Amino acid sequence: EGDSVARAPRGRGRQAMGPIEISGGEVPSGLRRASTTLKNAPGSSGDAAFVTPGDTIEGVDVDDGFLRGHGTRVADGRLLATVCGTVERVNKLVSVRPLRTRYVPETGDVVLGRVVDIAGKRWKLDIGGRQDAVLQLGAVHLPGGAQRRRNAVDELNMRSLYKENDLISCEVQSFYADGAVALHTRSLKYGRLADGQLVRVPPTLVKRVKRHFHAIDAANAFGGDDVNAETTMSGNEMSDNKRKREHTGDVEVLLGCNGFVWVGARSAATGELNDDELNARDEDDVKKKTKRVQRVVSRAQRERVCRVANAVRVLSALFLAIHPPAIEDVSLCSVLWGTSPKDMLSHAFLVRTLERETERRLAKGGA
Repeated sequence: EGDSVARAPRGRGRQAMGPIEISGGEVPSGLRRASTTLKNAPGSSGDAAFVTPGDTIEGVDVDDGFLRGHGTRVADGRLLATVCGTVERVNKLVSVRPLRTRYVPETGDVVLGRVVDIAGKRWKLDIGGRQDAVLQLGAVHLPGGAQRRRNAVDELNMRSLYKENDLISCEVQSFYADGAVALHTRSLKYGRLADGQLVRVPPTLVKRVKRHFHAIDAANAFGGDDVNAETTMSGNEMSDNKRKREHTGDVEVLLGCNGFVWVGARSAATGELNDDELNARDEDDVKKKTKRVQRVVSRAQRERVCRVANAVRVLSALFLAIHPPAIEDVSLCSVLWGTSPKDMLSHAFLVRTLERETERRLAKGGA
């Protein structure tokens, strides 16, 4: 069974996993049958033509005229593919969308990056793009939220904010003339990440959603046993705002558009504050955001974090879209099926998840 799952080549992190390859070797009938049915299900991408470098893209009339897009070139009057991927057509524009590619940032994208260098009033971050991104000293919150020009003292204290190998959540602000990305963390929801784990997936699998900072719903992801026990308290014992927080659980997911997915204990990034708390946010709040405090995470919470992280890896291995409802659904299935977090990446669980996705698409008539 272990030989039937083809893993992606090792990159910088061990979390990256490739899709399941079913074309060659001895493949179990269950996985082959589920994958074939899924390809033929409504809403699948089976109708898109798959090409490899050097293949001729069919259906292109040279005499009628066409627009050559990315991943194509013209040779001897034929339109050839230069990358491995699927053919996309928009009117007369013909392009090839690669299956795996470097992240192409866009203004406003929420990304996660790891600090690789500090110099010249700036941090350089690896965001999985073609070149390192730049986070200027003037684009971050100073301790206490002070609004002033940065000076030499601030430059000397840069490592007290972010140091090498720190993982940071930030937003794409603009681009430099050479194509480098300018980032910013001018919001309290951005900053250094701790008490969790990073999962790297192909950027094309991360679905663009309204909010990329998501608190996992305990009822939807874990069955809600703890939630039901806590909500038996009377209304005098727990306010409406606190009761709403209890339903969200203690695990958060930060979906970076660059394919960096953070799963960890809930922090200020997904915390909901009322009006009084927002007005009371002062210098101490910003210090807590940048202060390196070692927090104690319980064993049950660590197990939930691992379950949610493996749910992301399952979606990546099956090459399914990654978004909060899909992550919660896979996590809940693992609980209902009695699968431990360490067994979620097994062949049996992958096949069962794939068959369930096939049945869902067939039942709804599309994905």
